[in-house]
Amino acid sequence: MTQLPNWFNEMQKTALDKMKTLALPKADCTVIKNWAFDQIDGRQPGEVNKDDVLASVAYLNDETEKNMIIVCDGEIIYKKLTDSFEDVTIANLEEALTTHEALFKPYFMSVTPMEMNKLVATNVAHVNSGLFIHVPKNKVIEESLNVIYVQSNGSLINRTLVVAGQNSQFKYVENYYNQSQTVINTVSEVVVLDNAQVEYAAMDRLHQESTVYQCRKASVLANGRFLLSLGALNDGNTVSENLVDLNGQGASAWVKTVAIAEGVQKQNITINIEHHAPYTEGHIVNHGVSKDSAQLTFNGIGKINKGMSGSNAQQESRAMILSETARADANPILLIDEYDVQAGHAAGVGKIDEEQLYYLMSRGLTRKAAEILIIHGFLMPFIEDIQSETIKSEFVKVIERKINV
Repeated sequence: MTQLPNWFNEMQKTALDKMKTLALPKADCTVIKNWAFDQIDGRQPGEVNKDDVLASVAYLNDETEKNMIIVCDGEIIYKKLTDSFEDVTIANLEEALTTHEALFKPYFMSVTPMEMNKLVATNVAHVNSGLFIHVPKNKVIEESLNVIYVQSNGSLINRTLVVAGQNSQFKYVENYYNQSQTVINTVSEVVVLDNAQVEYAAMDRLHQESTVYQCRKASVLANGRFLLSLGALNDGNTVSENLVDLNGQGASAWVKTVAIAEGVQKQNITINIEHHAPYTEGHIVNHGVSKDSAQLTFNGIGKINKGMSGSNAQQESRAMILSETARADANPILLIDEYDVQAGHAAGVGKIDEEQLYYLMSRGLTRKAAEILIIHGFLMPFIEDIQSETIKSEFVKVIERKINV
């Protein structure tokens, strides 16, 4: 195995110690203290069967996909890129720490330090997979990069670092996929430098017996733009933190989330946009459905710190309940420490509108068909933001499967 840098080995030792004292992430309305986050399965010796893995995710990688990377158990097993990605650094974690150390080290953990919480420290201590993407200054890429992370052996402890250089533009779509019971712990750091733009779309489809922690956090500098479209479609219990720090004047972020909770699943999703510079703008939009005996929670937080005048924090969270035993919570929070700002929120939880049902049924639809049409319309605006037609099509299929059952 390649010898990793001493600074990284020491960092992992420190993280192991931090795990003992740090608290779990805050997950309002969901009790997570007994979730099996620490039952990490070590990988057994053996090579990845690339053909089997590629076959399992073939539905996400057809001939229309121009730019695709598949990472299985930390190894890049498939890569197809057009000339649009010339001069872009794309490396797995081992390559980032060795071949690209000088480029990687200044940004690694700059956005999500291990001190954030127990599970971020766990990620640092046990990381076994990852990807480093560096888009150089002034590089504008119109095509999107599609990445699939596959777990086939042991737990997936993944770290992604995306750095968009000054004046660059980059579109990124990621999928997480597994078919077995395990712990999933993923952390993504995104650095958006001055005047850069990153469009980040994610669809999570993880096994119903998986215990999942996911943290995506971006730092956006002056006049940078970060757009996150999140499809929270896991089947297992999930804590998802999606955080943005607006660190430069004129920085902006839009975070859109669609979530479906079913069975006895618990999904706790936090979106937090914090304003650390004046004239910054943050928008949060959450739409979700809870059915069967599931529990879905949206925690939307907009924080404008003192002195950050001219800033704007807006959020909307809406959830639909499809059964008597399902639960959904929408918790809007505005933390405003400055006068010269704009801020607002809207939140709602309810059942399907009976008047809408009546109207559609009067046009000949069955009640079930009418319900599906209403739910589809409730969730579809998010899907239009996805760049990849293959991923978009798969997204629609997953939503239809979940709401039809």
